[in-house]
Amino acid sequence: MNGNGSAERVATAIHEAFDAYQTRFRAITRRAAERFLRQEWREAHRDAAERLGVYKTHVETVLADVRAMLDDCVTDVPTWEQIKLMHGALIADREDCEIAESFFNSVTRRIFTTVGVNPLVEYVFPDADPGELEDGPPVTRRYTWRGDSADVVRRVLRDLSWDSTWRDLERDASLAAACIDAELRTTRGLTEFDALELLDAPFFRNKGAYLVGRILCDGAPLPILLPLLHDERGVHVDGVLLTENEASIVFGFSWSYFQVEIARPRAVVDFLHSIMPLKRIDELYTAIGYNKHGKTELYRTLVAHLRAPGARFEFAPGDQGLVMSVFTLPSLNVVFKIIKDCFGPPKRTTRRMVMEKYQLVFVRDRVGRLADAQEFEHLDLPRACFSTALLDHLLEVAASTVRIEGEHVIVRHVYTERRVTPLPIFLRDAAPEAAHNAVLDYGTAIKDLAAANIFTGDMLMKNFGASRHGRVIFYDYDELSLLTDCVFRHLPEATTPEQEMAAEPWYYVGENDVFPEEFEAFMVPPGALRELFLEQHGDLFTVEFWQRMQEQQRRGDMPDVIPYPESRRLHRG
Repeated sequence: MNGNGSAERVATAIHEAFDAYQTRFRAITRRAAERFLRQEWREAHRDAAERLGVYKTHVETVLADVRAMLDDCVTDVPTWEQIKLMHGALIADREDCEIAESFFNSVTRRIFTTVGVNPLVEYVFPDADPGELEDGPPVTRRYTWRGDSADVVRRVLRDLSWDSTWRDLERDASLAAACIDAELRTTRGLTEFDALELLDAPFFRNKGAYLVGRILCDGAPLPILLPLLHDERGVHVDGVLLTENEASIVFGFSWSYFQVEIARPRAVVDFLHSIMPLKRIDELYTAIGYNKHGKTELYRTLVAHLRAPGARFEFAPGDQGLVMSVFTLPSLNVVFKIIKDCFGPPKRTTRRMVMEKYQLVFVRDRVGRLADAQEFEHLDLPRACFSTALLDHLLEVAASTVRIEGEHVIVRHVYTERRVTPLPIFLRDAAPEAAHNAVLDYGTAIKDLAAANIFTGDMLMKNFGASRHGRVIFYDYDELSLLTDCVFRHLPEATTPEQEMAAEPWYYVGENDVFPEEFEAFMVPPGALRELFLEQHGDLFTVEFWQRMQEQQRRGDMPDVIPYPESRRLHRG
């Protein structure tokens, strides 16, 4: 079957599949407020996991339909040119048209297994600019200052219509207003502001909700995030965040995606970018749950960087691992991770197992400690952007993944992650206070992950990095597992000289056995930082700590991980 009739049918089918995806995506998202108000934390966690799978489900369903409709013409490029043209007309007036374009690309890339990009059958750069759509519902609410900051905050909180659940709305309004007034006096020398402009839907994640906005005053707007928590005494404002850095950490690349009701994604992303200008657009789309479009935006950003004079990939800082080969582009804070063809001892993993680990990280609660990863296939990169040394290395260790075609380097499969500074390098170069904070956060990161049922496996410092905010992130996943799958054991005591001198364990070691007493020897190098780490986190070297964390998982406890400083919290105890 071919011709305009079949092209129209396919374009319509893809559009309807996207519409069904968005309907399901938004229905799950809409439940987040109800989960928060009912304190249904485990159900909220299941909703977040369910939403992650909705995109793939709808793409695969429409793929089967499209193949059936087109039959022998399924890879006919002229037919797909017509389909794309008709599809563009169908989505032109949509307020989420950029997300619809990425959905279309997901279909065509599966059909053609495209190497690089093909502008005839996919949207390489946006055909429409959703940020310029004049019509559409507003994404913000404006609260004018009337002589009292507490009055502004009070109106904001009351507009949530959560009256029966507030612990003490009046107290929260007064405490939050005092923080706002102090910040304005200290940083701007102001005693009042013009208005507070707030995104009209709360952002939900894990056990928290966030009101996100900006304070309009003389000079640049001031970011404002009001984190909300709900405990046995009711809903309360837990803190007031008033800096770009604090907002950036809350929207960071190591957290699970927000649940937030959005009609106009680009308008919301533009607003977020106004208060976090150092955040890339792709990271903001990903943070609000549109990770597939975030991938599209990341690709576009990469293309722009590679067009710059002198753009050149380099080996990523830090030790090269046994499983992945990692390189980076200095102008773009991203690393590219390719699975090697062979793994050196003592690694016993496989390519499939490594990919399963990355999928596990995708669906788990990352509690601000696991770097989010985007998976790309069939990247076409300019050969001129690779040094001879880097290209020779990739061809040597990953020949099944990397090949050269003329002036192009084709990468069959690669993961991208946000670039961080490997922890050993950070500690070497950091000022004493920053090094002190980072080594303590290293232990806290391991504990946060354990509370989320994640055991990192290889806890060497080289597998952790520090973000630009100094937050410690884990990024090497080949030995990662669920904490509850591990068997934590005491090291057996040697009873004979032969046992004591043996180079290899003389006792039985099961596949999932872990001996925490061994950690101390390699986790932190000698010196003052080691003593500091042992004082604060010495319990990591005990079987009892890990078994206690496992028991918490068996009870169904969920971690309370707060992405802002204790000093910003309003309620203590």
